[in-house]
Amino acid sequence: MQRHRIQRQLTLVVLCGVAIAASLLIEPWIHPDQAVMARQPQAVAINADSKAIQQMALKHLNSRGIKPNAAIAEVAQANGYALVGWIRGEMAGNTLLKRKRNRWNVVTSGGGSLGVQGLVEAGVPKQTAEQLMDRYDANWRKQ
Repeated sequence: MQRHRIQRQLTLVVLCGVAIAASLLIEPWIHPDQAVMARQPQAVAINADSKAIQQMALKHLNSRGIKPNAAIAEVAQANGYALVGWIRGEMAGNTLLKRKRNRWNVVTSGGGSLGVQGLVEAGVPKQTAEQLMDRYDANWRKQ
């Protein structure tokens, strides 16, 4: 009995190792335009403001009846604006929120990355848009 349990545990370890190795081989070959889709949700720092931002973004994203429900991947804040990265199945995108009278409101939302230009077009001052992008993706200037 003990021997079978050890064999099952070893099989599980080997399978996990194969899955990790396969993901390491596949991921570098993803086209840069698909990199956002490959990103998995990660734990987002929660404070009162961040929680309110996430709740409003999820309420907006999940109110349309599209399945599966969206999950928050990242949240960046600067000067009364918040940029939320979300994932829904194979899709990913951004939601921009603006704080008005101590309440977060959705400005725009869609698939793909808004980027600095998209943020500015949505009404975010350029300096604030750059700060949001710096906090959202430290490597955006290199792309």
